[in-house]
Amino acid sequence: MQVSFQGLGWKVRLQQRATYYFLTLVKEVILGNALKRGDELFYYLVTCNKRKAIIIFLDGKGRPGEDIVKARGHSFVISK
Repeated sequence: MQVSFQGLGWKVRLQQRATYYFLTLVKEVILGNALKRGDELFYYLVTCNKRKAIIIFLDGKGRPGEDIVKARGHSFVISK
């Protein structure tokens, strides 16, 4: 997998509330991409150069050719 970085990065701590964990997006990413409440973001766990990473698609579309099946809450399962 080839991943190129655009010179922007940030550090976010994993947070726990009650019995679940969550990550938050920084305000600059939300404003810069005109995201609003109800927009869907697709998170994918990936491996890049033998390192684990997360890719987030901000346009409300998943990867082409994949069927996304809702598993529970905001979680989803991908089938090709």
